[in-house]
Amino acid sequence: MRKTLLLCAAALLLAAPMAGKASAEDLRGRIALSGKIGVSNPAESEVDTVNGRMVVSTDAGLTGSLGFLFGIDDNVAMEMEVSRTTFDASSFGDADVTDVSIGAQYRFPGRQHVVPYVGAGIDVLINDLDKKYTNTTVGAHVSGGLDCFMNRQVALNLEVKGVEAFKADVDGPNGTGKFDPSALSFTVGARFFFN
Repeated sequence: MRKTLLLCAAALLLAAPMAGKASAEDLRGRIALSGKIGVSNPAESEVDTVNGRMVVSTDAGLTGSLGFLFGIDDNVAMEMEVSRTTFDASSFGDADVTDVSIGAQYRFPGRQHVVPYVGAGIDVLINDLDKKYTNTTVGAHVSGGLDCFMNRQVALNLEVKGVEAFKADVDGPNGTGKFDPSALSFTVGARFFFN
């Protein structure tokens, strides 16, 4: 999986010099649809046992997302995104986390084809564990990435996003615990601008 991410990142960097004329200066009022796929490194959780609280280890999982970007001015954009992450959480079984987020990006000026950005926002995390009841939690995220413009309508995207969230209570036939939906994800994708 790491090799795939490195190859995608290299392809983005190699494609940047061939990109058409596009830049952050024309972001104001533009709307884009974003699609991303990647890997997520979830936080460890806890389960209560007869001997006390035990750490629940997690494996890296797959994540995918769809979102909208709206340019407020030349360097600031609002982003709404829904992502879904699936991973193994050992004694909790398979875990699915749906993250509904809204946030803002600051897109650095002065670049023509490669536009770096940083962002932050709030998240609502809908947690689903095998045969266990868990509640929805809230959190916040920070992100950073690059948009590599191929032309005015299409930009390839590379992003790192960290989500920190409150732990969710877990109740199930094998006991109770705390599920932590916090994660660090690495994604590649594309943005398609409508106007």
